[in-house]
Amino acid sequence: MTGTVVVRTGTSVALLIVTFSLLWSCAPKTAGPPEKVTIAVSRNPNACLVHIASSKNYFVEEGLAVTLHPCTHGKAALEAMLEGKADIGTVGDTPITLAAIEGKPIRVLAAIMDSDRDTVIVGRKDRGISRPADLKGKRIAVTRGTTGDFFLNSFLTTHGIATRDVSAVDLVPGGLEEALIAGKVDAASTWNPHAIRLRSALGEGAVTFFSETIYPQAFGLVSTRDYIGRKPEVIPKVLRALIRAETFQRENPDRSQGIVADAIGTDKDLIRKIWPFYNFRVTLDQSLIINMENQARWAIGSRMTEKRQFPNFLQFIHPDCLVTVKPEAVTVIRQEGRP
Repeated sequence: MTGTVVVRTGTSVALLIVTFSLLWSCAPKTAGPPEKVTIAVSRNPNACLVHIASSKNYFVEEGLAVTLHPCTHGKAALEAMLEGKADIGTVGDTPITLAAIEGKPIRVLAAIMDSDRDTVIVGRKDRGISRPADLKGKRIAVTRGTTGDFFLNSFLTTHGIATRDVSAVDLVPGGLEEALIAGKVDAASTWNPHAIRLRSALGEGAVTFFSETIYPQAFGLVSTRDYIGRKPEVIPKVLRALIRAETFQRENPDRSQGIVADAIGTDKDLIRKIWPFYNFRVTLDQSLIINMENQARWAIGSRMTEKRQFPNFLQFIHPDCLVTVKPEAVTVIRQEGRP
């Protein structure tokens, strides 16, 4: 395609050059043999679009030979990617934030799920827990450095409870379930399907706390700066497959629930119960930046990291490829600055 663009300032010329170069870097290349890609994927419903794209052969139809590397949760998927076991990972915004603070070479390609009811605190009524204030002095299981960790801190702060007034017990998601059911802890801050399984196991003895206003969670698709530079043609293909999966799950919720249940090895009825909690869509919204900034304040303030410098999170966002395949989904304000 050729054409002439008339501009009047040097700034406009620079912007056009940058824009055209970004679009070129993410443009599809000549068809060839399937590109091998490994995606570290969470065994949770929040990675729904990846599971659907794999099941429906959307990756194959984009010319990709995708291998899924299953992980227990998003933080583990991020670690697998950084260790070179995968090219792309699916992970929640809290581990992304912590990795950015540490200067890890990650780039967020898109959010593939958002929710304000996925992360919750489940407590045991037989331990005297019936309202948020009752969490004071209790042992609360949490997986450190995850969305459950950030939500616990935010929830306690909102209800006037200092973090030093609870005993946080760091456990992996599966161990967290076992500990609460066995009564080794009094409550747990976690996400689904762990939360719904805990509520089912404890029955009437469970109390659940969540809040739409405290934490709008995002679950992202990430890669490394090096991989994006070496394989710029792969990312748009992955994104297109996920966008097709987004349409499929919107038009076929029952079939999508079955695909996800099979992929993560859980009961379809359980998936059906929690399905309304999720928004499965491919986006890059400004709210992600705001969320990461809030979490950085928490992480630095609570000394979860030795770093004291607040990062510019725009440097860890890579919107260019999503702009080429779904421009209306990108609302990140691309300007320099810190909060």
